[in-house]
Formats: sequence, structure tokens, C-alpha cells
Amino acid sequence: MKRYIFAVVTLAMFMVACGGEFGGANTTISGRFVGSGVDSVFLERVADNFATSERVDGVALQDNGGFSFAMSLDETSPRFYKLTFGANSRPVTLVVAAGDDIKLEAAGDIFLNYTVEGSEESALIREFNRDYFTPCDQLALIAERLHTESRYTGVEAYRAAQQAMKAQVRFVGTNMQSLAAVYALRHAVAEQYIPQLDGYGVTLAHYNAVLEGLKVKYPDSPYIAVLEQDIVEQEAVIDVLNKVEIASYPDIELQDMYRKKHRLASLSGGVTLLYFWISESALCNNINAELKELYERYHDQGFEVYHVSADADEAVWIDAVRQQRHPWISVYGGKSADVFTLFGVETLPKAYIIDREGNVSVAPLAMDILEREIKRCL
Repeated sequence: MKRYIFAVVTLAMFMVACGGEFGGANTTISGRFVGSGVDSVFLERVADNFATSERVDGVALQDNGGFSFAMSLDETSPRFYKLTFGANSRPVTLVVAAGDDIKLEAAGDIFLNYTVEGSEESALIREFNRDYFTPCDQLALIAERLHTESRYTGVEAYRAAQQAMKAQVRFVGTNMQSLAAVYALRHAVAEQYIPQLDGYGVTLAHYNAVLEGLKVKYPDSPYIAVLEQDIVEQEAVIDVLNKVEIASYPDIELQDMYRKKHRLASLSGGVTLLYFWISESALCNNINAELKELYERYHDQGFEVYHVSADADEAVWIDAVRQQRHPWISVYGGKSADVFTLFGVETLPKAYIIDREGNVSVAPLAMDILEREIKRCL
């Protein structure tokens, strides 16, 4: 009987040493967050299909900001977990494998300032967060101030969005065998602010490359099936070859008087005057007359005009175009308020010069100065 009791106790001790359940491995996530304004940390396991997350544990931060989670894992493939801190703080996503001892540190804003050790995949996610969300935060700030501060324009927002998307593409392209790339693929913050950029970032080519990378490095990963489903769903909307080169400024597409659509980006490679006007303004009409001379003088050298009307009455605009006989692309923007917002147009007339490299600058409307600027860009 004594031998039986001894054997049971020994087995129990062995199971505790192995993590509390047969075949499991002790896994810890600990760290210290100071100056963050949060008082508790919660550990959540992200569902394999990313649809939901389940709270595993929660602890109050110690006086020195310290915290610790311990669990026993027996999964053969790493899974996504996240640390959450409340409604006003962004979560920190981790890739956790059985037996990991992950340590985090942060001072101030946790999401932007944390460091992580003990998990190469989690460190990669931290790298992505820094490179991607820094321009995303700038984009959010610009979007918030577009309507209140004239110094902010849609061009700045567009460039910030492009910076974020380039960071995403660059990260995925250099980490195709990582689970961190799966995390990076699932973000579309920039496109939410600038819908015109939808489809110009990561493509099916990136999804397929990451899928093949996971099959090599993590053949048992449940995220292989998730990526396969993502690919099936996106085949109809993402260009696999990613051939289209997007302009470095917001692209707009408006109709002329014959209902033919004209894209601003179709003029890239030349020098374009983007001119916003209204026919009821005598100043705008006088500029149109003077602009004709510059157009005729430099059009054959690569100068083009994209002429956007803000007239509320489309018939009035058509009548003005016919009377003035515009030789350039003249389109109607009177019912497209977002077009004017994108370029920060608050007063009329307003014009921009887009050079051959796609750089945008405010154009002078004094014809002698404008001519010098056109010649310089050509």
C-alpha cells in the first residue's frame, strides 16, 4: 500500500514538473509596464480563424508595473495571443509556443514602446507595429484635422497611407515564412481612410508566398487553412500580379460634359495643372482665358490641364465650357465634395502643379509666374 501511495505521489510530482498536465510545457508571459496609465493586464487567446478571442487570465499590475502569466501548453504549433489593457489602449499581439518564456517591457504608451524577448515571432510583430502604425497614426491625425486646419490636405493623408502600405508590403515580403506575416496581412487601416488605395497593397501573390512559407516552417499550423480560405475569398478582388503603379497623389475620376470619365492619374508622366474653379467667378473665367495661351504654348511639350468645376448647377457649367471652348480636360466635380476635400480646396480658384515625378505643389495663378513654373517642371 505504501508503495502504491509513493508511486501516485511521484507521478503527481512529475506531472506538476511537466506543466500540470501530461505532455504539457510550462509557458510564461511576464514583464513590466510603467507610466502607461493602465492598472490591469488581460491575456486572451485569439481564435484560429481570428474571428474572436477568449480571455485566459487577468492580473492587476504590481506596484512596480510587473505582471506574470503561467500556463501549460501542449500544442505542437504556436498560436496567437494578445495582451489587452482596457478600452483606450491597443492590444499587444504575441505568438506563443509551448515552453516559451516571453518577457515584455514598456514605458509610457505600451503599444508604441514595448520590447519583447523570448519569442522571435512576437519580436517581428513588434517591428511591424512600429513601422506600420506610426504612419497610420499620422494618417488618423491628418484625417481628423482635414476639416479644421487648412494646412492639412488630402495629399498629406494620401502619402501617409502609402507609407503605411509600403511598410506592410516590405515587411510581408521579407518575412514570408513567419506567423508575423500572417498578422501583418490582416491589416487594412490605411485603406479604411483612403478607399482609393484599396487593392494596391498586399496582393494574392503575397498571400500565396506566406502560405507556402508556413507550409515549410509550420506544417501543422492551423493558419495554413485560414490563409487558404483568405485566398479563395480574395481572388475576385485582388490583382495577383500587382502590376499597377499608383500615383503619389490622390487619384480622382470625374466625367466631362459627354459623360466620359477621366482619371487624373492617367496624365502621370507629364506636367499637369490641376485647376479648381467655378463659372460664376469672373476671376476664374479670366484665368481660363489666359490659361489657354499657356496651354497652346506648352501642350505639345507635355503640359496638360485637369479642369475641375465646383458649379452647383451642371447645366451652367456645361454652358460655360461650350462658350469658353476649353481645349483641355474639363470635368464636373460639383456633386463630389470629397474631391475638393482631398486637395484641401477651401476657396476658388485653387490650382496645383503635378510634376513628372508626381510631386504636388500649390500653383501660382499669376500667368507669368505660372509659366516659369511650368517651364521649370517640363
